[in-house]
Amino acid sequence: MKIFIIIMAVIQTSISVAYADSKLTMNSLEKQNFRVMSGSEISEIFLNNNVKLKDLLSGAVYQIKINENGLIERKTIKEKNPKTLTSVEYSSRAALLTDSVDLSVKDNKVITTDGLRTYVSTLYKKANLIYGVRDIDHETVNFQIILEKK
Repeated sequence: MKIFIIIMAVIQTSISVAYADSKLTMNSLEKQNFRVMSGSEISEIFLNNNVKLKDLLSGAVYQIKINENGLIERKTIKEKNPKTLTSVEYSSRAALLTDSVDLSVKDNKVITTDGLRTYVSTLYKKANLIYGVRDIDHETVNFQIILEKK
């Protein structure tokens, strides 16, 4: 019985380590030479591009548009993967903010709020890849910004 418990513990540890290594984190981005974007670069993204936001946990993709009042309008391009409904990691994570979100840029941070919740995100860029890390996600990368020129 003790051997069985030890084997199960080793298997569980191996699975956890393999899973952790497959997730993007701030640390892994920095090791891959991604750099923190400046405030002016972030502003330029939202002003001169069609922006899509991809939720890396659910696979959902949203078209993001900033309206004349400075609010974000979000349109679903791709629905989330139904398997996420049973994912503990997805269910326990704070949701991405929904439609009519206020966005502002301060220093090199993106601040989004829906009036109840406020998230501060840092964007990391390398070549054409841009990933975002929210302050509440314990340094886990949960979204990607995809740009399309206007």
